[in-house]
Amino acid sequence: MANAPTRPPTYRSGRRPPKGHRRVPRPMRDRLLTAAQRLDEAGFPDSAADVRAVAAPGGWTMLRAKDTAEKSSGTNLPLTIDRDLRDALKEKADEFGVTLGSVVADGFRKVVAGEWLPPKLARSSTANKVVLNVRVDDDLRKQVDAIKDRLTREAGYRVTQSSIAIAWMAEDLGVDVATVDTEPAE
Repeated sequence: MANAPTRPPTYRSGRRPPKGHRRVPRPMRDRLLTAAQRLDEAGFPDSAADVRAVAAPGGWTMLRAKDTAEKSSGTNLPLTIDRDLRDALKEKADEFGVTLGSVVADGFRKVVAGEWLPPKLARSSTANKVVLNVRVDDDLRKQVDAIKDRLTREAGYRVTQSSIAIAWMAEDLGVDVATVDTEPAE
């Protein structure tokens, strides 16, 4: 017999244990709605409304948003910066009670409105680089992409979403960052 089994079917192979019964999703939405009803009865209508909002379809996205002033529909913008600069920016953002994504969005709005142009950032020679991820609204990123070539020509150095984000966060939060003197020679 070709491919005859080498062990009886009731014996385990010794590789991986059986998974057993699969977990069944709990009726969490029903329990959240019950909790909201009990909060209403206990005299906490605001808390009950919050629980109902989270229990609604897609309500979990409200839990992810830290800054309610900013949309949570943004995409990730990875910024490669020095570890010390990242730590200083996060510390200042916590101190002021803002998210770095909302600070970057403010900087993007200033650039799109023509009110601010980022300085040329000095290249860091340290090997201690990390990636700082911030979430920025897609529409805002597209607007910056549309004008970054013009800004690069006007400034005389390369202007990118990353350079705008890093320079604005440092300026707005009061963190020192090395820049290059770019005054035109006359």
